[in-house]
Amino acid sequence: MNEKLPKAWGAGPVRFANIELDCYILEDGTPILNKGKMMKAIGRAWKGSSRTDLPNFIGAKNLLPYVKDELRERLNGINFLYGNQVISGYHADVLVLVCNVYLEAREAHALKGKPQLRIAQQCEILLRSFAKVGITALIYEQLGYERFKNPEALRILVESYLVDEVREYSKEFPDEFFQQLDKIYGHERTTSRNRPLYYAKFIRKYIYDPFERGEVLKRLDEKNPLINKKYRKHRFHSWLSTDLGLQKLRSQVWQVVAILKTSSGKRTFESGYNRMMGQSNQRDLFEE
Repeated sequence: MNEKLPKAWGAGPVRFANIELDCYILEDGTPILNKGKMMKAIGRAWKGSSRTDLPNFIGAKNLLPYVKDELRERLNGINFLYGNQVISGYHADVLVLVCNVYLEAREAHALKGKPQLRIAQQCEILLRSFAKVGITALIYEQLGYERFKNPEALRILVESYLVDEVREYSKEFPDEFFQQLDKIYGHERTTSRNRPLYYAKFIRKYIYDPFERGEVLKRLDEKNPLINKKYRKHRFHSWLSTDLGLQKLRSQVWQVVAILKTSSGKRTFESGYNRMMGQSNQRDLFEE
């Protein structure tokens, strides 16, 4: 009977925002979350029992109106083989759908007590770290699936950073970012009208290039090419998706700001940045 079960291609821990969960990828590319870790994922304590036909982490009666058919179907779970062991898990989309239940219930003022409010807060943190396609892409990326089994996975991951049509402009680089750049380059305070062109080079290298080892930047160059080799019609971040691209951008910007604030000059920034990125021999942008 077990021979008919799907088999896992690989497994390992995957980081989602502030938690780490055991994940699997089946041979057909299906991303799986360990069933036993769903409580940990949403920050729910192991106590009590479900008062409905749904699992503990979503079984409270006040949540039922917000449980969609798609989630109920996913909660049937998937049994599969990992080596000789039969494991029961959920399609990774379950985590996104569960988070949506808690946030919809919170918006409707239907949550009861501080424990459910804390879970909703954790769900909000999780949803900021991935979109529905993003959770699959994150598992593929961290377990290395795109390099070995699925040539489409990296494309899916990269496209999840982007939108099809340019978004309305929003300010994503805080003034402090440029103030700190002025400091390490030894400039008087600059403005958007008189910043040197190599600030754009800095932003490409230290903000955008780390996204999927430069693959996102390649697509941004395609979507938003140079006009007459001088300027671009839109800012790169206007092409980033709200759920993944902008969240990654904001995180990277503030990490770079933190390093800039503790750097006395170009070289110390480069050293601090390399430590943050886990690199030891990165080409020096500041070399003449």
